Amino acid sequence: MKKHLLLATIQAIALVASLTSSPASVPTLPQTPTQMLRQESGWSWPTAGEPRILVPFDKPEQRWSSGHRGIDLSADQGDQIYAPNKGRVTFRSTVVDRPVIVIDHGSGFKTSLEPAESDLSVGTWVEAGSKIGTVSTGAHCSNRCLHWGVRLDGEYIDPALLIKDLRPSILLPLA
Repeated sequence: MKKHLLLATIQAIALVASLTSSPASVPTLPQTPTQMLRQESGWSWPTAGEPRILVPFDKPEQRWSSGHRGIDLSADQGDQIYAPNKGRVTFRSTVVDRPVIVIDHGSGFKTSLEPAESDLSVGTWVEAGSKIGTVSTGAHCSNRCLHWGVRLDGEYIDPALLIKDLRPSILLPLA
């Protein structure tokens, strides 16, 4: 809610400034509102650069229904994995056939990354962007991707929304 309010406030300030200034002196924001939210929130991709999303988030209709509770990012075995935000490692072990690492970011956010080999111990504090491991093999991502899941207060959300503004553009009238 705070992020939406901040975004709306920034957009309103930019609109008022553009309406009250002459065209030659319209102030420009150093970053887009989305970039400012991302910088403020501290979220970034868990891989180097901006990866291609191979399989998008597909929220199941019911908690027990099938779906895709995260996104699959293009990655090769051995690629570096970075903490998408600061937090504490709360789980690092093998689940069925794949190594998994979970980071609790606070404020109800938890990230899970798989298949992810890591030497970090449970309880280790990690900074946003710090190296936390490498892409391994296992499950549906073997030799092709890194699965990134994010839960907010126990409910899975689309991790890409923490990085990119995926909302449709809406044109507003000037008058």
